[in-house]
Amino acid sequence: MKAKSVIAFVFLIAIWMSAAGVEYDVAIHLGFLFSAVVSFLALVVLMGGLFRAPEGYEDDKGFHTGAPAGIALR
Repeated sequence: MKAKSVIAFVFLIAIWMSAAGVEYDVAIHLGFLFSAVVSFLALVVLMGGLFRAPEGYEDDKGFHTGAPAGIALR
């Protein structure tokens, strides 16, 4: 079982290194354009997460979400 873990780890490192090499080549050839596109896409992903996040508050006992829309609190 240990050999499978080592092989999987080496495989993941190889995938990561090849992806990093491709990203480096693209960044060198496209320069600022690549950086601007990646920054914009990261901003879109972050904003999407923020808009989907539940509304709530945090007190001493932890984070509490509000009531779903259409349900009155008693």
